[in-house]
Amino acid sequence: MYNLCCISNELKEQDLKFQTMTWKRFNQLCDEHGVEYALDQLGQRWLNNVEVTRLCIEHCSDNGWGYRVSSSLFPCLTHPAFQFTVEDVPQYEQIMEEFRDIVYYNETWQVRLSTHPDQFNVLASENNLSVEKTIAELNHHGWVMDKLGCERSYYNPINIHVNNTKGELDDIACRFMSNLAKCDESVTSRLVVENEDKGCWTVANLISHFNIPITYDNLHDRCNFSQANLSASNMASCAATWGSVKPLFHYSESMPDQKNPRKHADMPTDCPATDRYDWDIELKSKDAAIRELAMIELVRQSEEMGLYDTQMNTANKVMEEDKEVLKELTHEGTARIADPRYREDRSY
Repeated sequence: MYNLCCISNELKEQDLKFQTMTWKRFNQLCDEHGVEYALDQLGQRWLNNVEVTRLCIEHCSDNGWGYRVSSSLFPCLTHPAFQFTVEDVPQYEQIMEEFRDIVYYNETWQVRLSTHPDQFNVLASENNLSVEKTIAELNHHGWVMDKLGCERSYYNPINIHVNNTKGELDDIACRFMSNLAKCDESVTSRLVVENEDKGCWTVANLISHFNIPITYDNLHDRCNFSQANLSASNMASCAATWGSVKPLFHYSESMPDQKNPRKHADMPTDCPATDRYDWDIELKSKDAAIRELAMIELVRQSEEMGLYDTQMNTANKVMEEDKEVLKELTHEGTARIADPRYREDRSY
């Protein structure tokens, strides 16, 4: 299954899109119009973003896709200096009602949901303030996933990078896991790590130092390769870390004619190597890229079926020829059985 990441360009064309507000703008509104006005403006954006999330999930259901929930549904909410909660905006009840609708409808839609918090989340940081901020941010994402009705399991993963290379790998991994244990269960039950496109956190090193599921990113692996297991591909090695849960991996391709291979392409020229796993599609054209991937996969399957049909036709032709030969041999064999000279000859 292919998954849409955060933004639907097709919904965006209908003017159904996410809204944001910077911390600076929130404070400007507070200064110019008062806190109540600023909270109302912020609450309108939060409500819009949850409504658009519901429409995105429905859109994915209609197309048979999964969905990666945006990590920016609630601008300003997790800012360290923000002194309010979701309950403090006038739209609170409407926001909760939207969440309840998503839970209700997704019982029918069955869209697999995930999320990918931003790069500034560094659980292995040596800076305590950075770690505290990361824990608060991850707990917020765990809360969102709970409100969306997600399982507290790796089926609905929260995916982050280790994003730290300072020190020995054992020490980094130890800091990461120690700080993960300080997070809410809504996070610890879902958090997975991803191989990175540069630095030390390749597939091989993640497998050697972590005992939580590893998200395989094909483009990152190509840019920063390190063989994890001589008897299995890196993709298969990552899949084994997910246990009984179907892995959710990332697929992208390099932008053509660019010096930097890490830059993501708009559209695909290939498709994931297997459908045994689910795939977040990290190509810039979003819906159009997924539709193109489906076409590429369909063409490939047709070509394989065409080869299969050719092979079967050849095999059937050989079988028919063999039947004719057997008829002749059977007739000849019957004659030989009657002849004493051939009674001990079992070769026919």
